[in-house]
Amino acid sequence: MAASDSIPLAEIAADLRGPRFRAELRTSWAIAVLYRLPAVPAVWAAARLGLSPTQVTYLALLLALTMPLQALFLPLGLASVCVALSGIVFQILDCVDGTLARITRRSSRRGADLDFLTDMAQWALLYLAIGLLADRTLGGSWGWAALAAGAAWVRLYARVIRDRLAEPEQAPPAPVPIRAAQWPVVFVTGLSGLIPFLALAGGGLWLAVLFLLAYAVLDLLDAALPLFAADRA
Repeated sequence: MAASDSIPLAEIAADLRGPRFRAELRTSWAIAVLYRLPAVPAVWAAARLGLSPTQVTYLALLLALTMPLQALFLPLGLASVCVALSGIVFQILDCVDGTLARITRRSSRRGADLDFLTDMAQWALLYLAIGLLADRTLGGSWGWAALAAGAAWVRLYARVIRDRLAEPEQAPPAPVPIRAAQWPVVFVTGLSGLIPFLALAGGGLWLAVLFLLAYAVLDLLDAALPLFAADRA
């Protein structure tokens, strides 16, 4: 294996031509388009600095932990911008650690588990931060923060259901062209990558929190659909 600090940028960019990126375009198009591309030079920089995938994950977790603090203690206008930027940078780092692990052949079960748990924690922290921004902007008494935290719980519960109902040892299906009727579902499913930008909604932050709740409920319903399939009767 070549030293990680000597990996050419072209080899890192080639990761975007693999099936993983094509699948991400179907399930999380906003993340694929907005964050996967800038992650390419970030992977190169991380490799040059000698960072391991796990170290990148820890950096992302540290950033995520500061989001509610930013929302609470920074001046309001600055807090909104910082929370949004932190959400964007986190998503880029979340792309970096996995790509770096594949490119340097340092993938591990422990690293994958840590990456997953960090990603789930980030969504909860980001939702809470947006709710706190809504309370500060609208003069609420932590009601919007509580609602945003509830939306985060619903989203995480949807992931628990999805993982529970997943078929064990199921090989990923071969990609097939997306039919016209599927485009609305693909579009809505991939909206999660735009959530950091909700921190910039200003006076519309109450709508942002309601969107988070509605989006989480839709995610829960989608996750639960296999439970009612005919072969589970």
